[in-house]
Amino acid sequence: MSKISFEKMINASMQKTFDVLVDFRNFEKILPEYYSSITPKSIRDESSLIVEHLHLSGNEFVIMAKHFSKPPNLHETRVVGGDIKGSYIIEKISQCGHKTKLIVDAEIVSTKGIKNIFKKHDYEFELKNLYQKFINIIEE
Repeated sequence: MSKISFEKMINASMQKTFDVLVDFRNFEKILPEYYSSITPKSIRDESSLIVEHLHLSGNEFVIMAKHFSKPPNLHETRVVGGDIKGSYIIEKISQCGHKTKLIVDAEIVSTKGIKNIFKKHDYEFELKNLYQKFINIIEE
């Protein structure tokens, strides 16, 4: 299990930041190096169930993820099935002057024979890179 927390400042509105972070249907298109496949199973206003093929540190994880949204301040992803079941990522969004502050809290749980593939540094490095790509898209 690896717990990771970091903050990013974004030159965009809270709403735009939130909209990009929760638009999982476009992850496959905008971040193909991280998401090779996204299959929605259930989509509701504030919660969705999605099958995702997530790539981190050269490994592919097939997961069932439950997404919870409270616009425009909170997005939570809980892995409810698959290779890293029990993992989560919580994104908190707030206004900070003329910028938007994004706080990411994550816990990655390795399961199903994948234990010890990564060190905490690998997960942290990969997640920071993933979020930097999100930020680049948000700031466009």
